Amino acid sequence: MSTCPPVRAGHTPFCGRLVIAVCLALATGAMPLAQAAEPAMNDGVVEAIPSPPPEDWAVERSGEESSCTGGGGCTGGGAASTGWPGSGFHVDYDNGFAILPNEPDETPFSLKIRNQNMFRYDGFSRAESTWTDSAGNQLPIANSNYFGIPRGRLIFSGNALVPKLSYLLNIDYNSVTSQPIGFRAFWLSYQFSKGLELYVGQSKVPGSREWLESAFAPLQSADRTMATTFFRPSLSQGMWITGEPVDDLYYHAMVSNGFNTLNLQPEQLNNRFAWSGSTWWEPWGDFGRGYSDLQHHETAAIRLGGSYTYALGSGSQAASDAVENSPVRLSDGTIITAPGALAPDVTLTSYDISLAAIDLAWKYRGLGLSSEIYFQDLLGLQGTGPLPIASTSAFGGFVKGGVFLVPQETEVYARSSYVTGAYGSGYELGGGFNRFFLPGKDSLFFTFDVAWLESSPAGQNRTGFVAGQTGLLVRTQIVAAF
Repeated sequence: MSTCPPVRAGHTPFCGRLVIAVCLALATGAMPLAQAAEPAMNDGVVEAIPSPPPEDWAVERSGEESSCTGGGGCTGGGAASTGWPGSGFHVDYDNGFAILPNEPDETPFSLKIRNQNMFRYDGFSRAESTWTDSAGNQLPIANSNYFGIPRGRLIFSGNALVPKLSYLLNIDYNSVTSQPIGFRAFWLSYQFSKGLELYVGQSKVPGSREWLESAFAPLQSADRTMATTFFRPSLSQGMWITGEPVDDLYYHAMVSNGFNTLNLQPEQLNNRFAWSGSTWWEPWGDFGRGYSDLQHHETAAIRLGGSYTYALGSGSQAASDAVENSPVRLSDGTIITAPGALAPDVTLTSYDISLAAIDLAWKYRGLGLSSEIYFQDLLGLQGTGPLPIASTSAFGGFVKGGVFLVPQETEVYARSSYVTGAYGSGYELGGGFNRFFLPGKDSLFFTFDVAWLESSPAGQNRTGFVAGQTGLLVRTQIVAAF
């Protein structure tokens, strides 16, 4: 039974025209509008359905598509681009699903949606059953054997309001903390020039090169090294600038609430900021993402950099379950703000942190070598009672290297990292392999990693390191980003 309202003789019902127009719009990509519709077969009776006159938007759409010749399509560099008639926007895939404007200067609004997933098996076999922290507490060392999601990310980004104003919202999900969903990063940024882009929001305090590298990049490990986990800052709110003021010379500088103050309430913060900056030089051309030479550089690429962070009057630390937080610890793994860490019945209430790092990395024809060295000073120590020291220092770093047995597909690697200080020392020795399922791309790959840990001073729930561990750590994971 027809659902169209009665019409005068000789006129096509409006709803019928609407249905036909929608069908034509869906078929536009496969059949020119000028082509007559195929006859419909119904119980052996051929019924010719005349095409209605095309609306103005359909004529415009047909004209746009007829001009899209060649493999690239009209916009976005991919033939899969799809536009909405009269909207001024099109849909594409550009390292994420994107809604993009046809004229960015006139309509500066865009949205890109990306997803990053890390699914991991973690197994640890202890060689010692307990360890003793600097407060004299004897703590158990536990075995582990579990599947989990240490990191998952849903990322919304794009431009809004004016062409050079960008935004980002990074939502973190995981199965290894008591906060399975949280906000990892968010910001607004404005690009004044190639040499200066200003950001406000929440992001990484840039105190280490390996920390600035994405955890989803090929790191020649299942995660960042034990030394980086021990020394690096965390996330914080603040303002920062980045840029390339001179060809091949880059910088990232930030003023933030603190070294690791994520999720702290304003009344828990002091009135002193943390200042952090990193700069690096790639004199032989683009170094590329990560430490593996997935790019297979035909000519050698080198990166030389340095980072420095100074946080004044730090006190409260973010909870260990805060997104990507790595608490400040003594060199034996004791959290410095734990009661009795520096003296019996005394809790540290204020300290300054000075962290310097120097890094060097090299890539050439599938071979990647890298190192970063850390120098940390904890100064101006004050507590709820007398302390035996006014400062303490720690030193450490990592060295690692990998080579592709099958160019851009299969890499084997090895690494070592080390931390030492007045309260103790610890190290890791590890190695494994990466298998990249899309040659030359790190959007889908598998990692198998084995490491021997000796008195680990680092503890961070995303990495698999637990303070005090001595034993064998096995991690295997699938990383997918799209």
